[in-house]
Formats: sequence, C-alpha cells, structure tokens
Amino acid sequence: MPTPNEPHGGSLWDNRFFSIFLALVFGLATWIVVTVYIDPQGNVTRADVPINYSYSASTYINQGLDIVEKPDISGVTVRVEGNMTTIGSITASDIMVYPSYANVNGSGKVTLRLQAKIMNTSDFSGNIKCTVESPTSIDVVFDEVSEKTVPVTVDTSGVSVADNYMLNRTAAVPAEVTLRGPTSELDRISAVVAPITTDTALADTTTLPANLEMRDENGTVVTPLYTTMDNGSANVTLTIYQVRELPLSVNFIGIPKGFDVNSLKYTLSQQTLRVAGSARTISALDTLAVTDFDLAQEFELDRDYQRLIELPAGVVSLDGATNVTLSFDTDNLASTKLNVSNIRAINVPSNYELEILSSLVSGVELYGPADEIQDLSADSVLAQIDCQSLNLTAGQQTIPVTIQIPASSRIFATGSYTVQCEITVK
Repeated sequence: MPTPNEPHGGSLWDNRFFSIFLALVFGLATWIVVTVYIDPQGNVTRADVPINYSYSASTYINQGLDIVEKPDISGVTVRVEGNMTTIGSITASDIMVYPSYANVNGSGKVTLRLQAKIMNTSDFSGNIKCTVESPTSIDVVFDEVSEKTVPVTVDTSGVSVADNYMLNRTAAVPAEVTLRGPTSELDRISAVVAPITTDTALADTTTLPANLEMRDENGTVVTPLYTTMDNGSANVTLTIYQVRELPLSVNFIGIPKGFDVNSLKYTLSQQTLRVAGSARTISALDTLAVTDFDLAQEFELDRDYQRLIELPAGVVSLDGATNVTLSFDTDNLASTKLNVSNIRAINVPSNYELEILSSLVSGVELYGPADEIQDLSADSVLAQIDCQSLNLTAGQQTIPVTIQIPASSRIFATGSYTVQCEITVK
C-alpha cells in the first residue's frame, strides 16, 4: 500500500499516457524541424507565364510548316513544387511554358499540350517540378511555309515635279525582296511597293527612304500575320529630267572650203523635237542635229532622205520621233560637168616628193544656183590633194582629190574623184 506521502500510481515517467504525449510532442517538433529547416517541401503558383512557341519548333519547321494562328492568351498559370526555401523566390520569368509538338504532322488545327520547366537552373537547382494548371492545352493552326522573291515597285503618286521637269525613272535599293510565310498568305500578296511622297516640287534627281508595303492584286495594303520580308525599307532614287523643245538642224559634210551651207534650201519633216534629260545636259543645247549629210556623196536632184535624229547621251525624245525626212528645194538649182585640169597637192611631207601624173579629172559634176553654173568654167575649179590625211608610200598611187570652187561659196561638187601620182622618198 502506498504511504500517504507517496504519489498515487507511481512516477510520472512511468505513466503510460504521459509517455505517449511526450512522444507526440517530440515527433511534432522533429517534423517541424525537418520540414522548416532541413527539407521544407511545398508549392507556389505563378501566373502570367508567357508561352514560348519557338522551343522545339524544328519539329514542325522540318515539315515545311509554320504557325499561322495562335490563341489570344496573355499567360499561363503554373504550379511549382519543391523546397520552399528555393521555390519561394521563383518568378514567372524563370519559368518557360512551351507546347508539345509531338502530334503535329501536317496543316490544320492541332491541340497542343502545354508543358513547363525551370529555365534559370543556375539559381534554382534541385528537384523542382513544374505543372501547367491553366490552360493545360491550346489550339494552334499550322500551314505550309514557302518563299517568293518579289521586285520592289515604286509608287510615285505622291511625288510632285516642278514645271518643265519630269520624272524619268525610279530605282529602288534593294530592287527585290524575299517574302517568307504561309502559302495562304503569300498567295494574297501581288506586289511589294515603296510609296514615295514629297513636300516640294522636285527639280533635281534625289534619293528618298521608303517603308515597304505588301499589296494585293487590287493595290490594297496587306498586313499578314506571319509573313516576313528580308528588308522592310528601301532607298528610292527619283531621276528628274528637264524638258525642252529644241529646233532640229542638219550637219553638212563633204562640202568645199568656204561653202555657204545657208545657200542650201532644205526642209525637215519635223522642225522641233521635245526632249528631256539632266538639267546640265539639256540647258547646254541650242539645237538637235540629225545624222551628218555628206553633200558630195549623197546629194541627188529630186530625192528625199531619211535621217536619224542623233540625241546626246542621256537625252530622250518625248515625241517618239527617231528620224526625219530631209528635202531640198532644187527649183533654182542647176548642174554641169567639167573636166578639171587645175590639180594641186598641199601638205606634202618634207621627206617625200609627189608628182601628179594625171592631167585631167574628168566629168566633175557640179551643182549651184543656175546663174553661177551658167558662168562657171573649168579654170575656176580646183582638184586638190591633201596629203595630211594620206598614208604615202614610194611608187605610184591612186589618190583621192577634193573639188574646190574658190570663186563661189554656193557651188559644190558631187561624186568621188582620183588622180594618179608618183611618190618618191627624198
């Protein structure tokens, strides 16, 4: 029997209920220490994580596909599980959400499962699990992707040009661009256009920048969602020409020394020509010459001649005319044939001697005003050898002569004439 001073039931440590309670207290304390200080596991939720569509995109790109329609989702909610000490500071930027493209095998709408993982593994290492909570999948539309090269067209509807000037041509750099995108979008694009607008009227060639536009067959600007250009802008050179109307003239060659070309009465089927060119070139011109007319070799009575209009380099015709008809007024013109005995050589080199063997130049045909032709004699006509333009060699040579009429500025000869000469080296 216990004494009155002895506790009933024995020692507290011998009490079974106390031992159970104490074990529970120690167990709870151990769990708290382990979970809070040693291995504190838990989870956090991060919202508005963006979807990275380019991750593993080679899966569909290698099939010639591209994404042409995506869901309008601002972000994804992800649950992150792991050591609370580690995951507590994870933000949305440390997480990557990406679609699984495993079941993409052609064009059309495909439901893709969303997955997530930690990207910043240097700061957040260990056993961290990411689970996409909402939405868990998305619908994405795929289409075939191709490329096409399109020339850059310049739109000058907004360009103003000064009076008496014109826009001659345009050139864009780059001259063409490559488009890449879904076939369905590329089929809608008919042109790539560089629109140019000027605030002032242009009077000189200038280069301006332009943002390129994609347009359809009706000229309407197209803004495709997924088609890209390898260049989005271009530099456009606008070549500005000055416009003038200039008289046409004829350059006569094969005429006697001292001959007055104004004595020739002729007309051209077109008296003037509208042309354009750089201001420096155009402003320096007084007339435009047709191709040379060789009076000695080409002239005949009662005949018209087609002559090309020779435009200087960089000058263009605005009338579309490339040739004119040359006509002579021969009403007061007469002709005669004479045998010329007056033969002379000039500019004979000092190391050569030239002896004229021919005594006459026969049948020289001459044209001029009727009154002068009537009074013309053979003594007034000279057959001249100019050695300056000849390649002389020892021996006999047949040498051309030019016919001169010193006493008249309105008579000319036609045809080709030669004399026989003996060349001796001194």
